[in-house]
Amino acid sequence: MAPTQAQKVLEAFEDFLESLDLESYQEKYRPIKTVEQDLPRELNPLPDLYDHYWKPNGNTLHFPDFETFFDQWWEKRLRPLNEFIRKYFWGCSYEFVRLGLEARLYRTAVSIWTQFHFCYRWNASCQLRLTATWELDAQGIDAQIQAEDRLIGIQIKKETYRSEAREGNRFLRRREHSALLEVPYTLQSPEELERKAQRARTREEAYRLWVKIAHHLERLPNGFVIFRESYVKDLENFLKQNATTLSGLI
Repeated sequence: MAPTQAQKVLEAFEDFLESLDLESYQEKYRPIKTVEQDLPRELNPLPDLYDHYWKPNGNTLHFPDFETFFDQWWEKRLRPLNEFIRKYFWGCSYEFVRLGLEARLYRTAVSIWTQFHFCYRWNASCQLRLTATWELDAQGIDAQIQAEDRLIGIQIKKETYRSEAREGNRFLRRREHSALLEVPYTLQSPEELERKAQRARTREEAYRLWVKIAHHLERLPNGFVIFRESYVKDLENFLKQNATTLSGLI
């Protein structure tokens, strides 16, 4: 895809992200955690999220709002939904379960939209080829990047300070991936992180690292956090210089 077309797709997706009423969604869904069970394969929302929001070829620049997405996901899955409700929510109203699933899928969608912005930004700004599919995503690979003769798996991960959050090399069992690169992001501003670093007793160094990362991120007017061009450019330069020596979890 020509860079100009990739830039158009990126801008269209950013327009979609900016149109989201995050405050209303958070007020509606934040307290609702009634559907926490593992969803069966038939209810997996990943194929639908990729179908509606991942358009790397730029064939269409339309991205449905969350309500439209959820309505279509629900209508396509009435039979497995009935089985799921009978198994876990016998006696509960459809409205109760539907609202719980809305909240569950909204949280999933926000995470996936963040991944997609990284991928759209990469396509618009970088030369190395990026691929993303729901099948890879289901295996823990948010995207893969071809660097020389190496395939580098990408995991886009929200800020965490827990050492146990790193999951080892289990995704590298897929032989075609030479390494797995974590791409961290934070929802906090550089100023917020700087204040925390100044007050921190045991995590000052970690906060300082997050301050550096936050400077490569941008907050849309509605609060949605996106990736600056500098972030993906720095990553691409790192891969170009080091791809042949990378292995394991980075």
